[in-house]
Amino acid sequence: MTRLAILLLNLLIFFVLIGYVLNPLLQTLNSGFYDAQGQYTFQNYVSLVERPERLRAFANTILLSLLTVLGAGLFGTTLAYTFWRFDVPLRGLLSRLVLLPLGLPPLVGVFSFQFLYGESGVLSRLLQGLFKLPAPPFSFEGLWAVWLVHLYSFYVQFYLFVSAALARIDTAVLEAAENLGASAWSRVWKILLPLLRPSLLSAALIVFVLSMTSFTAPLLFGGKTAFLTVEIFNQKISGEFGVASAMTVELVALSVTAVFLFEVCNAQMRLTVRSRGAPRELPLERLPLPLFLLFMLQVLFIALPIFALVLMSFAKDPLASTSILPTQYSLEHYYRLLSDAAVYRPFLNSLSMAVLASVPNLVFGLVAGLLIAQRRIFLREVMLALLLLPLAIPGTALAINLIAAFAKPSIFAFGTVLVGSSMLLPLAYFIRHLPYITRSVAATLETFDYQLVEAAATLGSPYLRIIGRVIAPLILSSLASGFLFTFIGAISEFPCSILLYTPDNLPIAVDIFSQLRIGSFGLAAAEGVLLITLIFALTWAFNRLFQTRAAETPLQL
Repeated sequence: MTRLAILLLNLLIFFVLIGYVLNPLLQTLNSGFYDAQGQYTFQNYVSLVERPERLRAFANTILLSLLTVLGAGLFGTTLAYTFWRFDVPLRGLLSRLVLLPLGLPPLVGVFSFQFLYGESGVLSRLLQGLFKLPAPPFSFEGLWAVWLVHLYSFYVQFYLFVSAALARIDTAVLEAAENLGASAWSRVWKILLPLLRPSLLSAALIVFVLSMTSFTAPLLFGGKTAFLTVEIFNQKISGEFGVASAMTVELVALSVTAVFLFEVCNAQMRLTVRSRGAPRELPLERLPLPLFLLFMLQVLFIALPIFALVLMSFAKDPLASTSILPTQYSLEHYYRLLSDAAVYRPFLNSLSMAVLASVPNLVFGLVAGLLIAQRRIFLREVMLALLLLPLAIPGTALAINLIAAFAKPSIFAFGTVLVGSSMLLPLAYFIRHLPYITRSVAATLETFDYQLVEAAATLGSPYLRIIGRVIAPLILSSLASGFLFTFIGAISEFPCSILLYTPDNLPIAVDIFSQLRIGSFGLAAAEGVLLITLIFALTWAFNRLFQTRAAETPLQL
């Protein structure tokens, strides 16, 4: 590759990162200094610490994130340890079942919890009927309700990271400790947990940030408990854009701080154990009765929301009946999905916008990953920091950033106003998933033998041919997994969509939310089932075509 080509590609990468990542954030920071009348003021930022309700939103958000990390960590780690150490019945089927929440869009999962545990849900009506109560026994809202939804949504991160770490452990260390007289608890506490610490920290960071930036569960189940993401949404809807911008800066600062503290802790607590040869597998033990009962409760907790969603999709007015379960079923909702343009149009909108976002993501990630791996990127540390930033910007905050940046003509919008146009939402999807393919490609190429490239260049092959015939086949699996992750994320994205969509590009996530708001629960469930089916069909197709592997997903890099 010539120096001119390298220079042009570097300029293009920095244009994207500065124009669509850094600039919107700076514009939001600036917007926080203006009130609703356009007057310059510090009051929006001062009110974050002066007004009790905003302090409570801040405290509730941190408390929820910490509780989610603790609960999801215990749930996912015990589940991974059970599969690793014990002879679990129906191991193959159940090991796939526990991964289902990973492909369940957040809005769809929240909807299932509403049907199961809401005030008019199955559990509430069951208890009311059993004990002849005049009113539902509980109201599924507040901090504990949001926490339970988060527990379901985010335990998979711990399960995946811990399972991968357990598979790499040299069990000879545990056998040596047992031969020296160490008890089972001592082996777990003093040997196993330190070996799992890097994976636990990685999962904890992801879950903490995901929980802190969660929008759907707090919006539907928060009740009177205030959370930052919902407060940002409420302030924007009420016209207080300056306050929304100030709270967005606060949320981004909190996310960036969490990422920084994780990097510091991970560097200080790094542990290296050298193993001899391939790790040996321990013989599986019989699952004790207490652990078996706990395991079955976990499986039931995982499977019920999926079952409830499918049941609702076939039911007529599933939450309107006074019976515990719906009494009438039909294919009406699925018929409407296939025949009514107003119903299936949001699916087409989401698919087209996902393509518009994911294809540029693929091109950008390939180019940036190649330059990073080959050390041909200018201002490497600055560029890596800018690439990390979208990981720490919540979806709600990103939407506010884009509104602040593109509400007026700008060089990065080529002299046009993007707010209110159909292109702003695909741009948000593009920015939100910007780092994933880049990180996937760069990590794969860290161990690439560049003598192959030099040999091809010596034989006279042009650089583009070298990329297509030498490099691309070796990184195809990483490209496919990164593209799949960004495409699925764009299809099911809700926090950005609810703030940026227009009637012309209504996405499926917002349409499901709209159906919930007007009481069309059966149609919303059918849309959710179709969305899940689409996601798993895409995953299966990519696995067959490109042989993508779980260890290569961008979340684990």
